[in-house]
Amino acid sequence: MDIRQLQYVVRLAETLHFGRAAESLHIAQSAFSTQIARLERQIGAQLFDRSANRVTITVAGEAFVRRAQEILAQMADASQEAKILHSMGQNQLKVGLFYESAGELTPLIINAFRQAMPHVELSFRELTMSDQVEALASGEIDVAFVRAPIADSRVQLLELFAEPRYVGLAKDHELADRKEVLTEDLVDQAFVVASPMAPPLWRGYWSFDDLRGGPGRVATAVDSVPQSLNAIAFQGAVDTFPGSAARLQRPPGVVYRRIADGTYSPSAVATRAGERRLHVEAFRQVGKQLAITSLKVVPEAVPVVEAPPGTPRTA
Repeated sequence: MDIRQLQYVVRLAETLHFGRAAESLHIAQSAFSTQIARLERQIGAQLFDRSANRVTITVAGEAFVRRAQEILAQMADASQEAKILHSMGQNQLKVGLFYESAGELTPLIINAFRQAMPHVELSFRELTMSDQVEALASGEIDVAFVRAPIADSRVQLLELFAEPRYVGLAKDHELADRKEVLTEDLVDQAFVVASPMAPPLWRGYWSFDDLRGGPGRVATAVDSVPQSLNAIAFQGAVDTFPGSAARLQRPPGVVYRRIADGTYSPSAVATRAGERRLHVEAFRQVGKQLAITSLKVVPEAVPVVEAPPGTPRTA
């Protein structure tokens, strides 16, 4: 989904006529109809009823159009601010990326924001376990894709979705021949743990400190996911990952097994607490909208409110 499709569906709701809507947007009617049909397939709902003589909007269509109008209005406000910032030499949005934190949704959010705010120059920074909060709080970046739980009053989190957790194992690990594992199989294993400089709650969550009531066996401490994967492959340690990382990163020597009774891992967009700049808020809103309309691109993902009990909330 992109901003143009939102514009198309709003215009059709206003005119209830494919020909007039297409003409007003300077697009061929056939291409316009194709885009509307594609949008309906993407969201899995019929927005308009068509007959030979008339077009009417469905209940689902009315709800979608209201949300689309809100997003487009926010985009217009944000675009105007971007032009002002551009004239002042403040036309950048610095985005922090922590290892597959939004999975397949990440490029959709980035591309939709670029379409909405072409005057804002995006720059990107790869975050480590220890600097994912500090870089945001200090102003080195403006927004970040992160994973919960993070409890820090200097940042605010907007949840996108949640997905199952997996454990990473060496191919010859004793648990590698199972299709799934249980938390009780893992709590006494030697874990790869995050650097002591990582957020404490976040650090403990991924190594099951919350389940065993404290630290367990530590194989090694690392500051990045690639370092963790090396420790798994070559030191026989274990570590846990969100489904996106397990799906998109498969180095030789490492296998992933779903944790059948584990809590889900929420993905979030993080910004500084109290952040009010329109282009930052626009980025949040683009992420929020795509998490509603395009979540199916992330296999196994669910809205956080539908995740199993015990899943940490981010908002």
